[in-house]
Parts: sequence; C-alpha cells; structure tokens
Amino acid sequence: MHVFIHIGTHKTGTTSLQACLRSCASELAAAGILVPSAGTLCETSGHHNLAFQLAGDTRYDSALGGLNELLEELRFADRSLRSRRAVISSEDFFCLVEKPEGLDRLETALRREGHSVTWVMFLRRVDDYSESLYTTLWGCGVRPRFGYPGFVLSILAKGKYSQTQRFGGSVHYFDFAAFARRWRHLSTSRLLLRDYDQAVSTEGVLPCFLRILGAPDDLITKAGREQPRLNSRIEYITRHYRRLLRPLLMARFHRSNLRALHSGRRHA
Repeated sequence: MHVFIHIGTHKTGTTSLQACLRSCASELAAAGILVPSAGTLCETSGHHNLAFQLAGDTRYDSALGGLNELLEELRFADRSLRSRRAVISSEDFFCLVEKPEGLDRLETALRREGHSVTWVMFLRRVDDYSESLYTTLWGCGVRPRFGYPGFVLSILAKGKYSQTQRFGGSVHYFDFAAFARRWRHLSTSRLLLRDYDQAVSTEGVLPCFLRILGAPDDLITKAGREQPRLNSRIEYITRHYRRLLRPLLMARFHRSNLRALHSGRRHA
C-alpha cells in the first residue's frame, strides 16, 4: 500500500483538511483510499496522537492508539484488498525533522510492512505565517522573549523558531529550503511540496490535496464547494511591528523558499 503522510506546516488549513478527510472517510474508502482512525484524538482530528508518540510529546495518550495500532489497521486493510492507498495527517509530523529517531521509526515500520511513503507539505508565505503562528503559540501559553520582535529576530538569525516552554518543545522552520534539505537527508521517501497561497487563490487547499491522493473527481469538486473559508484576519497583537518586520522576513526567506517549492515539484 502507498501511504501519503501530510506533515503540515502549521497554519496552512490543516484542521479543515483533517476534518474533511475524516468526514469523507467512507467515500475515500470506496475509492480505495484508507483514512485510518488509529492515532487520532477525536472523530474530526488528524493523527496527532501518533505524531506525539513519535516526537516524545507529553500529550501522547496510549489509550488513543499509536504506531502499533496504525500498522494493525493497515494490515487489516491490506487483507481486505479494498485499499491501495492510505493517508495520515498531522502538522506535528513536521517537528520530526528535529526528532530523526521518530521519523526513522515511522518510515522503517511502514517499509517493513511493505508500504511505500510520500510526505506532503504545504508552504506558506513567511510574513503571514509568522504572525499566524506567533498568535497560535501565544494562545498555547508560549511566551517568546521580547514578544513578537524577539520571535521574528530569532527566526531571521536561525531560520526557525524553537520553543521549550510547552509540550516538550517544538521547532518551526521558516527557511523551508533548509527544512527540505534536512528532511531529504533523513528520509529516502519522496517529499512533495505545494504552495499554500497558490492553492488558496485557485482551487483551494482541500481539492489540491485530494487531487494528490488521486481521489475521485466528484469528491474533489464537492470539497471545492464545501470547504470552509480560511481565516484571513490580520493578527491584532502583531500590528505595531508589521510594517517593519514583514519585509525583513520576505527579504530573508522568500526567494529561497520559492526555489524549494520549484525543486519540490521536480522531485514529484
């Protein structure tokens, strides 16, 4: 079976995408695409519990299932001969780039069972991404030193933001070219990159992702009609620094990130 693993990034419509996959699971199954339930948190969530397990995150709950339960679900689907592909999704898989033992554990376990893997990631403009991610981290109790300016300066210096205040820590890359190089060094499976902003401005993130999976045309059309409108608000708490910091982020990362996207298409 071929397993598509959607790894984010954060703030690219992941919650809506995951809810769509779960709600359309029966329709996808009829088309030979399995959406496993093992490793999810609830009926509408992505496979966050699996990602927590692999990353050593304190939020992991063994009662919700993890890697062993996922493998068993894939075995059952293989025996039934109904599914040729499977898809799992969590933006927290993105953080495995800094937890290579977790990434290797997942990929090795799937390959040992005879499955092949494609990693799928949507990339967002870094100026919008920085404001949206900062607000989300703040809401989770993460307090970057010196607030949003300190958050951005750390990103400009390191190409990523690392936090250790919550959930055992997490890392968020803004230099996507560096991320892609590191991921491809750690994994032998294909990494497929897609432009989030282009998807939003055309058919939408959900239809774009379903097309990658090889979903039926009628389901792709339905997703395009019914997908929720993504939040395009301007973050209030970052407003005082927007005019200065957004151009710095774009100057530092935008061109190299576009090259990474084009390279990702050549790797497809």
